[in-house]
Amino acid sequence: MKNNKFTSVLYFPMNARNGYLSLFLITWSIMQVAYFKNFFGGKRENEVKYSVYVADERKTKIKEIPVNFRLNINQADMNSLKTLSVPEFLAERWLKYLEKGGKFRRIDDVKKLYGMSLTLYHRISGHLYVNTTVKKDKYFVKGEQYIRRCKLVDINEADSAEWESLYGIGPYLAQRIVTFRQSLCGFMSISQVKETYGLRDSVFQTLLPCLTLKKTGKPCISVNYSTQEAMSKHPYIRYKLAKAIFLYRENNGKFEDLEHLKNLPGINDSIYNKMEPYLTVDPIE
Repeated sequence: MKNNKFTSVLYFPMNARNGYLSLFLITWSIMQVAYFKNFFGGKRENEVKYSVYVADERKTKIKEIPVNFRLNINQADMNSLKTLSVPEFLAERWLKYLEKGGKFRRIDDVKKLYGMSLTLYHRISGHLYVNTTVKKDKYFVKGEQYIRRCKLVDINEADSAEWESLYGIGPYLAQRIVTFRQSLCGFMSISQVKETYGLRDSVFQTLLPCLTLKKTGKPCISVNYSTQEAMSKHPYIRYKLAKAIFLYRENNGKFEDLEHLKNLPGINDSIYNKMEPYLTVDPIE
């Protein structure tokens, strides 16, 4: 006779099977009741809330709105909304939206406020408005390029604020231009502005019609009297040339003419032409 252990394990008495079936049916019934209660109960709760909003609106005393009353929907306050007889709960929701940085672009956007009924909207819409003016950049044509219209800026007189007013110039770049100008002792030509560190050539070309130069810079370095440290601070001289000028002066005496600078190592015609407007053989007053 075979020992059928597997069959004995799967065998359930009739009473046990009936008990498990009853337990399953009870559990399933409880879950269904909970589901339907949540579904229909939640729906009912929303309906109650909405009915409260409608009732609140109906209870609100409707005042006659002044004929000439106008309200910018993005600048509303509690008093102006009360003038329109907007229910308090809706007025608070309106103001909270604005406080969080929200902005209405069109008048009918206020219909999106939860609780705003069509009846209320049609009653107040004639008194609402919104600013739709968009500032557009003005351009004029130069050749085949469109250049931004701007106010002329004197490159040797403008302060940081005036530089910032130009297209493409932020506060840091404006300060750099002013600092570079001071270290040079003033600009000698408009083209020098583009030497400012961080100023892209494309931005400079856009600025070019906006720049003017009424008075040029002046000499601020004396090759015969300025110290080596003072000369080294000038953007066109720096340490090596300042040292060469100082050593020549110590060994050979004062320069009789600026042209003698061309005899120093490291100074070619290009470098000399950049430095020369800022140099003098006379003492600096």
